[in-house]
Amino acid sequence: MRTGTLLGQWRPMLEASRDRTLKTSTHGAIVLTHATGARMVAVWTLAPAPKDPVLHLEAAHATARQHLGRLTGHDPAHEVTSVMTNELFFRLTDAHPAPLTSPPGARRYTYTPRKVLRRVLDHALDHLNQIDQWLTWRRDGVVPIPTDGWVPSTVTLPDDRLPLDRRDLDAWLWRIDQAARLLHQRAAGLTQDELDWLPPDGGWPLRRVLHHVARSELLYSASLDEALPSDDAEPRYVEACRRFDEAIRAAFNRGEDASVVYPGLYGVLRTPEEVVDDVLTIERELLAQ
Repeated sequence: MRTGTLLGQWRPMLEASRDRTLKTSTHGAIVLTHATGARMVAVWTLAPAPKDPVLHLEAAHATARQHLGRLTGHDPAHEVTSVMTNELFFRLTDAHPAPLTSPPGARRYTYTPRKVLRRVLDHALDHLNQIDQWLTWRRDGVVPIPTDGWVPSTVTLPDDRLPLDRRDLDAWLWRIDQAARLLHQRAAGLTQDELDWLPPDGGWPLRRVLHHVARSELLYSASLDEALPSDDAEPRYVEACRRFDEAIRAAFNRGEDASVVYPGLYGVLRTPEEVVDDVLTIERELLAQ
């Protein structure tokens, strides 16, 4: 039985890796910060998603909308520290990533209510534009022109700390809903060949892009509701380990289901076994001297 065999095999390795990580002394807080991010990315990956990326977009936006509707309940000026770091981003997205060994620091993502809204909207618009550029690239050979006018999660703008009342939020939500509707509409018109076309420079196919957009909308929207407790590295890592334990148990108990997939934060489809191996690999890298 999958639960009794594979989960029983993985659990001792995960617990041993957790214990070694907690005992780290060199760059301890930095190591724990990145390890926390790796475990929480794994938690997000293990949330089952519709196999159809268009349905995934739709489901993710419906869930994100609930989080976004509660943003006025959070302190507008307080920056909440996310589990994501720039270093982990490059480790997860580079085509040939360098090991995350002895990182010199941790450049963290942070969020305020307005920053959450900004990132959700900018991200949807950015990838909506990408769909059109990819289709033109495929059809006419026109290489896309980068449209990187957005500001990343590592940067907090002065406007990101402004108060947010209900009328402000409603106006933001209208814009976000329109962008989500347009993205969903555009994605629904793609053929299977268009979804799976591989750009000549090795870039992402649109199927991966859409799963990435869906995962990221929840990363942004839930960043305040589901923030880890404390600003101290050790309790944050312990809580990430607890959440990952729950997620991996649920995934193994779920068993095989052809209707769902497990996309990572950056759209790559994984199996529960691969997710566990990813966590163990990154923690080995962090502890390597």
